[in-house]
Amino acid sequence: MRICAFALSLVWLAAPSAWAADPVLIEQIVAKVNGDIITRTELERSRAQLEAELRSRGATPEQLQKEMAAREPDILRDRIDSLLLIQRGKDLNINVDQDVSKYLGQAQSASKIADPDKFQAWIREQTGMSYEDFRSETRNGLLSQRVIGQEVSSKINVPRAEVEKYYEEH
Repeated sequence: MRICAFALSLVWLAAPSAWAADPVLIEQIVAKVNGDIITRTELERSRAQLEAELRSRGATPEQLQKEMAAREPDILRDRIDSLLLIQRGKDLNINVDQDVSKYLGQAQSASKIADPDKFQAWIREQTGMSYEDFRSETRNGLLSQRVIGQEVSSKINVPRAEVEKYYEEH
């Protein structure tokens, strides 16, 4: 009984110091969209992808700085739009798993890297993200395209007379 009381008193004395420890920020939530979140890390990844894209187009440091400043406000909005499209795709039960596998197979064939491990390392080198993240981004992109095609493009109707008029004018 004394041992049990002693152990409980130790726990009771040690507890306040454990509670007083400084909280550690694991991840900062930037936005919440219908229950899904966008984290600071995801936003930084989008920013880095945009910067890499601009660099690959040959932007000078001045052009890069100017373009990043111009597009900075759009980065969060674009992530929110993307998340809404992904959520809509899930609501519509759209499955793009076969498309993702096909796309990745074509990418592997185009890279001429037969070994899956080497291909995954190549993906990391080319994109700066893990193969799993790349696969997820590919899936989300294909899902977004499918949602846009199904929900938007299929409902656009341009009268034939308008098409002919445009054709004649151009």
